Amino acid sequence: FKNGKPIADRAHSIWLYIVPHGIRSLMNYIREKYGNPLVIITENGMDDGNSPFVSIKDALKDTKRIKYHNDYLANLLAAIVEDGCNVKGYFVWSLLDNWEWAAGFSSRFGLYYVDYNDNLKRYAKDSVKWFKNFLSS
Repeated sequence: FKNGKPIADRAHSIWLYIVPHGIRSLMNYIREKYGNPLVIITENGMDDGNSPFVSIKDALKDTKRIKYHNDYLANLLAAIVEDGCNVKGYFVWSLLDNWEWAAGFSSRFGLYYVDYNDNLKRYAKDSVKWFKNFLSS
């Protein structure tokens, strides 16, 4: 926020803003403040809403999530390569849509869509294909 106004787009959750350059700033703060310790990011992701009016087919097209991780990982790479931050791991939140503490089933963070109405059947979102390509290149 700046002057009481958000400086970034919001994910579905009201508390979650998308600020990719923030991860680089945070890694540099940790490097400078704490002597460049080993950092493993154990959870990073964004959510979409869980609407009964969105088809599964449309829910699998998670281009906003792909952009989110692409932009965060680009900033993280810059922190490592250009700034010398000691980051050794990055875990996506989350592999599967799940029950969130504050939001229940109303938020979907997963790379895999979970159909809560059909025996928890799972479907790969487009972000799964993106991550497979990212990790293999």
